[in-house]
Amino acid sequence: MTIRVTVMEENLRPGFERLLIEAWGQTWSADYAVDLIRWRYYERAALGQTWVAIDGTSCVAILDSYLRPYLLNGSRVLVREPCDWFCLPEYRPRGVGVLLMKRLMDCDEPMLSIGGTPPTLAILPRLRWTRLPEVTKLVLPLRVRDFAATALRKWWPAQEPLARLVPGKIPYRWPKRPIRPHEAAHVVEWTPGTPLPVLRGAQDGLVELIEQADADWIAGMPRWLAQAVGLVFFLGEEPVGFTLSQIEPSAAGLDACLVHVQLSDHAQPLVNWIIAETASNLAARGVGIIRCLASSPSKIAALEMAGFFRTTPRPSYWWQRDREPAPTQLDAGYLRADDAVPLAALRGRHLGAPPARAGRADRSAASTSRPR
Repeated sequence: MTIRVTVMEENLRPGFERLLIEAWGQTWSADYAVDLIRWRYYERAALGQTWVAIDGTSCVAILDSYLRPYLLNGSRVLVREPCDWFCLPEYRPRGVGVLLMKRLMDCDEPMLSIGGTPPTLAILPRLRWTRLPEVTKLVLPLRVRDFAATALRKWWPAQEPLARLVPGKIPYRWPKRPIRPHEAAHVVEWTPGTPLPVLRGAQDGLVELIEQADADWIAGMPRWLAQAVGLVFFLGEEPVGFTLSQIEPSAAGLDACLVHVQLSDHAQPLVNWIIAETASNLAARGVGIIRCLASSPSKIAALEMAGFFRTTPRPSYWWQRDREPAPTQLDAGYLRADDAVPLAALRGRHLGAPPARAGRADRSAASTSRPR
């Protein structure tokens, strides 16, 4: 039967949602799946486009994308961020997944990919994507229990709950003390729905931006998934930085992710203060480990000074249909696509849990979702 490739429409939602749950490797209840799909796909603030491959009446492959603002050498541009690229194994030899990516590559906007599975990293160079600077993952483990849980999640995910056997009060390390760059430096917690500070300092290369709608959308994620924490940094009355983090329930306690750091000035003492102050704020909220992605030298230096250490770097790739020169510098983190959605922590919380309940398990998220 002929494979049909199309942009996802409302009548395709039931099959799309069943395939998406398989792609996620769902271990949680159907209630959670309904809420997550609704927030993640149908309520998201960023523009986006989801391609699906249909065989008869069955959805056999999906590829989603976000459309988000960046600065490219100082000018605001929209960049497409691919994610949730999944194809049923029996359709992969027929090139169905690659066909979806080629459709997405025909869009007008440039595209940015960070990390991915080994097959993804093997395919993108063959599709003539350009390699960009690597993005570094850094972690700050505050407690031994959470450090052990993170290791188990990576290597033996079904055993992550065993980390609870480690006493929760054994410290591992603590964020370095924040040093204010000026006596007028202070920080204010951001309230979702209130205006973000306007911070667009001059910087070469490709720079990730967060704008109001996306910040409010992240702050509106289901509370069982994560809770957003925004901090605005001032020198006197002038805002000079903004960080958006999230606190995520895990099998061992609370994880934290430093999702985004936006700056108007990259002076190293200022960046050091903003990073260390954010890490200290998260530690005071009871988290056991903090993770972050960074690619700019000033942010990586500040994270290491605050006590973070580097783990495996993530390759990044760039596609532009008109083949304009790729950016030579990159400042990006967890804000890209759905990289901040803590699916791994969610799986760990529910591995070994009883099977999903009946009732809503058979109900499509589309039936309770408002269209975007």
